[in-house]
Amino acid sequence: MNVIVGITDRAGFTSNTDNLVLVRPSFRQVLWIPRDLWCPVFGDRVNRAFADGGHERLVAALAEHGLDAGGSVVLTRDATESALAAVSVLVPIPIAMTFAYPLTPTARIEDGRKTITFRPPAEVLRGERIHQWIGARGGSDLHRIERQKILLRRLIEDRVDFRACLARPDWVRASTPAALDTLADVDATWRFETFGPTIPETIDGKQVLVHH
Repeated sequence: MNVIVGITDRAGFTSNTDNLVLVRPSFRQVLWIPRDLWCPVFGDRVNRAFADGGHERLVAALAEHGLDAGGSVVLTRDATESALAAVSVLVPIPIAMTFAYPLTPTARIEDGRKTITFRPPAEVLRGERIHQWIGARGGSDLHRIERQKILLRRLIEDRVDFRACLARPDWVRASTPAALDTLADVDATWRFETFGPTIPETIDGKQVLVHH
C-alpha cells in the first residue's frame, strides 16, 4: 500500500503540511511532493489539502496528479521535534550554502529573519541546526527538498528511532493502522526522488508549482 506522509508546519492539524512524501513500497521509493504543487480540482496548493479535508482530501489531491495513496499519516511539528530532540547527524555539504531563517524555529519569517550558513565539507547537525537544514529558505522549494532527502537518508542509516513521533495520540493521525506499518519498511537503499516536472506559475495571486 502506498502511504502519503505529511508533517504540519505548526502544532495541531489545521496548518499546512509543508513536508509531504509518498512512500511506495512496490517501487522501493520515497517520493517528495513539493508543498506548492497546484491541484486544479481542489483549487489550492497540495499542502492545504489535509487541513481543509483530512485524509480523504489529501488522497484526492494526489490523485489529481495520478498518484495513488491507499493510506495517509500526518504528524504535527511537535512529533518531529520530539523525535529529533536528542539526535546528532552528520551530513555532507558540497559547497557553502547561505539561507534566510526565522529568528526562532517556530516563528514566522515575516516577523524577522537571520542569515545562516552551512560550510563544507560536512557538519554534525543537532538541535536548531537540524530544523535550519530542512526548513531554511533560499532558492525554490525543490532545493529545500534535496536537503530533506540527505537528512532522512542519514537518519535511517543511523537507525534513529522514530517511535517518539507516536508518543502522544494528539501528535499523529493515521487513516489506518496499516499505514504506519508500511513506513517501517523504508530503508536507506530506497530511491529518494521528487515528483515532477513542475514549473512555477502564479494562480489566484499565489506562487505555485504546476505539473507538466
